[in-house]
Amino acid sequence: MVFRTLMKRKKTELILFLTLIGLIFTVLHSVDYNDTFFVKAQDNPQPQWLTYDKALTKSKVENIPTLIYFYSDNCGWCRKMETETFANKEIQELLNNSFALVKINGNSNKTVQVEDEKLTERQLATEAYRVNAFPTIWFLNSGNERIANLPGYVQPDVFLQILVYIKDDFYKKYTFQEYMELEKNK
Repeated sequence: MVFRTLMKRKKTELILFLTLIGLIFTVLHSVDYNDTFFVKAQDNPQPQWLTYDKALTKSKVENIPTLIYFYSDNCGWCRKMETETFANKEIQELLNNSFALVKINGNSNKTVQVEDEKLTERQLATEAYRVNAFPTIWFLNSGNERIANLPGYVQPDVFLQILVYIKDDFYKKYTFQEYMELEKNK
């Protein structure tokens, strides 16, 4: 008698488990993945980061500047730069359409191809670009020559102006302050 009761209970548990699995499968199968909840990331695209060598090649081929973003995992200002500045939709569109983008972790031992040699991301940051604080951004022209570095967190409105200043080659004629005066007087 005890055996029958135990078997009935196990059978009931098995039926409930299979019913639950079937319900989960039905719900997942009926979800509309084009719903706004699921396309939120597509509506707000992230910067399209490339490897160092691929970004430099893209810059030359497409005749666009390179932006190298040096960051550290334990850097609060880097997180703020990523969640506020890089998350700005207008900035993302400008970055993705007009720059070759590289994201380098200045504390990483991951290797990076630099011309004919391999360096760690840490070496690229500290030795090649002399980065001593995070975040730091370096801009290069399409010939991979250094234009300027931008240390520290930058608010989205200012960063957008800097991107236009670099993208449209205003740095060749004006200091950034002169450029801002020209923009203010328009």
